[in-house]
Amino acid sequence: AKCNQQRQPDVIEVMSTRYGQYALIRCVVASSILLGYPSLALIVSPNEEVAYANAGETLPDIVLEFAAPDDVDPIRNRDEAKQSKEGPFFWSQNLGTNASDVIAQRYRQSVPEFADSNANKPFSLLTWNILSQKLYDAHITRQNDSTGMEQFGYPWMKRFQWIIDTLASVDADIVCLQEVDLELFNQDLLPSMNRLGYDGAVQGGENVQEIKRRKGKGKRAHAVATFWKSPFELLDVSGFEKVDGAVLARGRTLTTLLQDQRDGSPILAVINCHLEGHPRQYSARIKQLQHSLDDLVVRCAGVPLNGLCVAGDFNCELQSSACSTYLRIGRIGRKGGLGGVHGTSANAVPPSLLECDEAAECLDPILEWGKPIPNDELEKVQPHPFRSNSLCSCYPEFLGRQDAREHFTFCARPNRPVAGLDQIWYSSLSLKRLALRKPLSTSADRLRALTNGLPAQRLPSDHLPIGTILDWNSVSSSSRSPSSEHIQEIPKLQIRPKDLPPAPKSKSPIMAYAELDMLLVTCPYDSENQRKEMEAIVEDVPDLPPDNQKPSSEQLKKLSEMKARRKQLLMSASESARTVMQRILKLKKEVGAYENFF
Repeated sequence: AKCNQQRQPDVIEVMSTRYGQYALIRCVVASSILLGYPSLALIVSPNEEVAYANAGETLPDIVLEFAAPDDVDPIRNRDEAKQSKEGPFFWSQNLGTNASDVIAQRYRQSVPEFADSNANKPFSLLTWNILSQKLYDAHITRQNDSTGMEQFGYPWMKRFQWIIDTLASVDADIVCLQEVDLELFNQDLLPSMNRLGYDGAVQGGENVQEIKRRKGKGKRAHAVATFWKSPFELLDVSGFEKVDGAVLARGRTLTTLLQDQRDGSPILAVINCHLEGHPRQYSARIKQLQHSLDDLVVRCAGVPLNGLCVAGDFNCELQSSACSTYLRIGRIGRKGGLGGVHGTSANAVPPSLLECDEAAECLDPILEWGKPIPNDELEKVQPHPFRSNSLCSCYPEFLGRQDAREHFTFCARPNRPVAGLDQIWYSSLSLKRLALRKPLSTSADRLRALTNGLPAQRLPSDHLPIGTILDWNSVSSSSRSPSSEHIQEIPKLQIRPKDLPPAPKSKSPIMAYAELDMLLVTCPYDSENQRKEMEAIVEDVPDLPPDNQKPSSEQLKKLSEMKARRKQLLMSASESARTVMQRILKLKKEVGAYENFF
C-alpha cells in the first residue's frame, strides 16, 4: 500500500495483486495524517480493473473489502459493459460527495472514451424497501401460528436504528424509500433524516398533490417517501405555467421535481415507485408506470426537464419482465415496432423508419416469472412519452442472470433470492452512470442472508438497498454570435406526443403472420408429439363451402373432429404451453379469414 500525498493528498490508493482470492485489506492510517485530512476518500483496485470508493471518518483503523471472483467479476464487468452503450462502471459502497467526486475523476482517467461528455457534476441516488413494521409484525404472527413455535421479530426501534445507520453511511444525495408507515414517517423517520441534512416528502403528506385515487380506497397502510439534500432542492414551480406541483402522488408512485443548484441548474424528475405485488398483475404494473410518466408531460408541461430517474420496488425481475421492456423500448406487445411489427419480422424494418433504434429490436414473447405474457392484455398500453431518451437500467441485466445467489436484492426466505426486484432507471440521453453500490458489501454478509433469509442482524428489511452515482451529460452549444465561444449545456429531455405508431391496413396479415411464425417456434411445448400435433392442426385446413352455403355432413364431421383435436390438445397441455397455443389458434383464425377474403 502507498499514500500518494504529493500527487493527490486527500486520496489513498491501495493496489492488490491477490485478485484470485478474497482480499481483506486493513489500512492503519497514522493519526497525524487523519488530523491533517479529516475526510479521506479511499479506493481499492484489484489489478486496477475495478474500484471501490469509501469515505472514511477520523478513525485510526479503516477496513476495506472488495468482491471475490465468485461474486461480480470486475474483468467481466469491464468487457461486457464496454460492449453496451451504457459503458463500464465502478463499484462504490459509499455514495457521498467525496466518493462521487473521486469516482468521477477516476472514470475520466480510466475510460476517457466514455467520459468525454460528462459535465463533472456527479450525484447519487439510493432506493430501498425498508419493510413496513406492520407487515413485518403480521408476518411474524402468521409464522408463529403456522409453526406452533413462538418467534420474536426485531422491534421497530432496533430496525429503525439499523436503517438510519445504513442511510447515514451510504450518504446518497437522493433517497427513495418504500413501505414507509405514515405514522412512523412523521414520528421517527423525517426528524432523523432532517438531522442528516435531508428534506423529504411522502404520499399523503403536506404540499403533495394527490392524483386520482380510486373510489373506496381507504388510508394508505404504507407509502413511498423521497428525500433529498444539497446539491438538490425542491423545484420552485411558481415561475412555471401549467404545473400542478413539484410533488405528485399516485396510488403506487411519488414523483418529485428537484433542481440541481450547481452551474446550469438542471431539473431532475424522480419517480419513486412501489408497483403492484401480485405476480400475475403485469398489466397493472405497466399502467402504474405509464400513468406516472404521463403525469410529467400533462401536469408538469411547463417544466423543461433535463433528467429522469425511475427507482423503487418493481415487484418483477429486471432480467425479464414487461416493465423492463416497456421502459427500455418505450412500447409493449404488438406495438413494440413500427405498425406492430415485432419478433423476427422487425429485422426487415429499417431503423430509420422508427422513432428510436431500440424499437427495431426483436421482441420475443415476454416472460415474467417464467410465464409468457399474452399480447392481448398489453395492446391497450400506450407508448410512454420518454421513449426517445434511451431509458436504461443502472444495474446491468447480466448481474444475477445465471445465478441469483451472486447478485440479489430480495431474499425473504432462506436460499430463495430474487435478482433485480429493486431497480433504478435513468435517461441516458442526459445522464451517465459512473458507479453502482453492491447490495451486500462482503461475501460473508451474502452467505448469511442466503442461509437465514432476511431481515437479519443489521439487515433490517427483506430487501437490500441499491444505489448509483450518475453524472450529467453535456453538449456543446454556442450563441448566434460567430465570435462566441462554445459552452457546455445539459440537454433537455425529448418528449414524444401521446399517440400510437402507424398501424397497417385493416386487412393486412403482417402482424398475424409474423407472430404466428414466431410462436410456432418459441412455444414451450411439453413434448415433441405435442409440437407435431399443433403444427398438424395449423396446417390442416378443412375444405369449407363458400359463404352463405350450408356445409355438407362430411364437412361438418371434419370440423367436429378438428374441434375435438384442439380441445384435447389444450386440455392435456401445461399452463405455460396452453397460453401460447391458444394464441396460435387465434392467429390461425385471423390468417384464415384474410385468405378467405381474397
